[in-house]
Amino acid sequence: MTTQFSWTKQWYPISPLSYLDIYNLTPVTILGKKLVIWRDKNQKWIVMNDVCPHKLARLSMGSITEDGTVMCRHHGWCFDGDGKCTLIPMLAGNEAEITACNSLRSRITTYPTQIIQGLLWVWPDDSSTAFEDCNFKQPATIPECELDISSTPWHMTEVPVGYTVSVESTFDPSHAEFLHQGIGLFSPQTALPMKDFEAIGEISAEGGFTLKHQGYNLFNMDMEAMRKFTPPCCNTTIYRYPNGKTNLFQLYFVPVQPGVCRYIGKFISDVNSLKKNFLFEILPKDLQTGLQHLSTYKLNDQDLSAMYSQEVNQSSLDKKWQRAYFMPSPADIGIITFRKWLDEFAGGNPAWQGCVEGSVKQLNDEQLYDRWHRHTKHCPSCRNSMIFIEKVRNFCNICSLIFTLLTLVFILVSFPLKLVLISTIIGVLSSLLSYMSDESRQLFISSIPKRGLPLVKLYGNKAKK
Repeated sequence: MTTQFSWTKQWYPISPLSYLDIYNLTPVTILGKKLVIWRDKNQKWIVMNDVCPHKLARLSMGSITEDGTVMCRHHGWCFDGDGKCTLIPMLAGNEAEITACNSLRSRITTYPTQIIQGLLWVWPDDSSTAFEDCNFKQPATIPECELDISSTPWHMTEVPVGYTVSVESTFDPSHAEFLHQGIGLFSPQTALPMKDFEAIGEISAEGGFTLKHQGYNLFNMDMEAMRKFTPPCCNTTIYRYPNGKTNLFQLYFVPVQPGVCRYIGKFISDVNSLKKNFLFEILPKDLQTGLQHLSTYKLNDQDLSAMYSQEVNQSSLDKKWQRAYFMPSPADIGIITFRKWLDEFAGGNPAWQGCVEGSVKQLNDEQLYDRWHRHTKHCPSCRNSMIFIEKVRNFCNICSLIFTLLTLVFILVSFPLKLVLISTIIGVLSSLLSYMSDESRQLFISSIPKRGLPLVKLYGNKAKK
């Protein structure tokens, strides 16, 4: 008898701790369920339904009070970390307030949480036994290994493509040589047919599955890889090379709602490939992180383009994946294995709460390549980078204006030519830096350039004959 997988009775990583604001509320969605994250007076992270029981306004619009409760912005109702109502201003000091606060109708559902490996985890089950059930299962964390798992930070994005195609892609390594052509060493010319790609051991509802394969290009042909899928959303991939080098990819694909998935991941290596750059090192720490995040967008845009087009085409076909896909290659084993797990144990799709899987929403380029909603609004470092760049731009605008006026004054009163040239050069450099700052700020908002044709350049142009 097949054991059915429960989508809600699971631990999900909801956010890296570094992405959370201890002073403000953070809205988040999992499986279509709208939740809000905040930290109470005991420094405990709380996850509860993002809805006030009074008139159903979103709690995430509110604030955290000085006494460590969350206050609804609409009418000031307050709730503690257990979801109990503690204050109703329009009944304050009245016997009716005690009655209303003790009513189950004024209570907000809260969910079990825990912190492991720098991530906040949530158990999004609202049953009466949730706080007991969660103790019988552990989150799918980074396994013990010889690598320093704290050497690199977590990175989080929320993309406008669904859970299924996202997980499929992570078990499809052979796409890299073609889809990511022009990035690093990826090239169709270096691709090799994958062999010995197989599922090892049993496939189960709770245990997921494990895949084993060798390389797929000229540079990793002797590499041995293990990919472990731990439901509901974890892919742990370890690459081992003959020279002893090891790479680990820890990736989570959190189902947000139909057509939206949250990615949380990190790459860990036993080789420090980052070269120290003096000019880079003197920049503010947040700006350093922000610039590093910018370097990942081209690869991510390429993935988005392919996965979104796949979803659009797939939603237009009245066929199951077995008939819609044609998969004759051993390189497709990862996709087939995941799809079989999804169909056999998990109902073919995540169990959405309050919404249903439907036709794919049509997105234009501005929506598909929107960096603000995808990452920047979630990432403190990228937001602070934008603030810093804006301050630089404003400072440069002021300098440009001041030195332009000074140049005019120097000319009118016949100051030495040397002062005129210095003032002019500073004014021009200030204008140039202001322009560059404006362009840099745009990089955190969208992949679409601010000037010129509003087209996303995914690949280099071939020389015209």
